[in-house]
Amino acid sequence: MNPIIDIKNQLDIVEIIEGYIRLTKAGRNFKAPCPFHSERTPSFFVSPEQGYYHCFSTDQGGDIFTFVQTIEGLDFSGALKLLAEKAGVELSGNTSANKEYSEK
Repeated sequence: MNPIIDIKNQLDIVEIIEGYIRLTKAGRNFKAPCPFHSERTPSFFVSPEQGYYHCFSTDQGGDIFTFVQTIEGLDFSGALKLLAEKAGVELSGNTSANKEYSEK
């Protein structure tokens, strides 16, 4: 199977993001001040159902890979390795070629 899908199935986006910032429950979603820019009121929302985050101030968002890339300053391969380790997923071959698949 695809290691990117395996990682997404093993890891919860809320748990990954809470490893970096404190989230507050907001209905079915979670919210927080955006970790990528300075703000007073929360504009950063995380949807556990969709496995996606979005900042309404900057109109940026993504999945666990995008979040880890941005917060850690990594490229896709670095984020893939970090998250694979957390998920216990073994990487083999050219998994960076799967980046395009992960963004669909």
